[in-house]
Amino acid sequence: MNLRQLEVFHAIIKAGSVTGAARDLCVTQPAVSAVLKHTEQQLRMKLFERIGGRLHPTPEALALLPDVNDIFGRVQAVQRVAQELRDGRAGQLVVATSPTLVNALLPEAVAALRKLSPQLGIYVRSLPTPLAIDRVSRREADMGVVYAPVEDPAVDTTPLAKSEIACVVRKDHPLASRRHVDARDLGREPVISLGASTRLGQAIAEACKRRSMAPPAVGIEASSSLTACLMVKHGAGVALVDRLSALPAGLDDLVFLPFRPRIEFGVVLVYPRDRPRSLAATRLADLLADTALRAGF
Repeated sequence: MNLRQLEVFHAIIKAGSVTGAARDLCVTQPAVSAVLKHTEQQLRMKLFERIGGRLHPTPEALALLPDVNDIFGRVQAVQRVAQELRDGRAGQLVVATSPTLVNALLPEAVAALRKLSPQLGIYVRSLPTPLAIDRVSRREADMGVVYAPVEDPAVDTTPLAKSEIACVVRKDHPLASRRHVDARDLGREPVISLGASTRLGQAIAEACKRRSMAPPAVGIEASSSLTACLMVKHGAGVALVDRLSALPAGLDDLVFLPFRPRIEFGVVLVYPRDRPRSLAATRLADLLADTALRAGF
């Protein structure tokens, strides 16, 4: 398949019809139909079936889709770099971060950056840590805010903050008066936390294993630390989260207690290696560092 055929295939997938693909590509419907027909003849297999007036990809087309999406993700990255060069590297800033960190340090820093650069387009992508790092390494994001360690050789890292796991309870909970909460204290508590495959979930399991302790059984798995805290607020249980979750407003009726065994981890900024950092990325990094410092992290 050549690039034109890939472009038509990708457009039909997105639009669900030849008419929609033609509109998106600014060409005629017969032109799209001709390219599709030639592609299917060349490949000797059907790529789409018409069901209920719409084109649905065949299993063979779905097998091609991940690689095609990868190609057009890189095309969009090239287009964005070209725009940045045209605009003096001040047109937009794409930040990839984890679902927990997107609610912690970023809101205040992004608001401050917006005041400094009101014409700047800022795009914050909330993704699992490995995917956030991947977006930066592929230059689809200008920078990332993620948990350490980062082992991708295609990125550079800069330390930003240090945090730790905290146990979150309501102020009226019996544990609220404790100086700290031990993993053994949670045996009969409904525990809310992130998934076992996340950085925080893995850190809790590994720390308890080193102490020959069973990790707390998670009864409710949340997508982010803030979500877990809001569940605690509404009485769903107690939560094990990143202490950075205490930063968002509206959590004053919760108590963040040190968790034992103590689990510390770093938060880092990541950048594409061997690529100049834009003024916007540098400014946001400075604002994030200032936010973390004032918050005691």
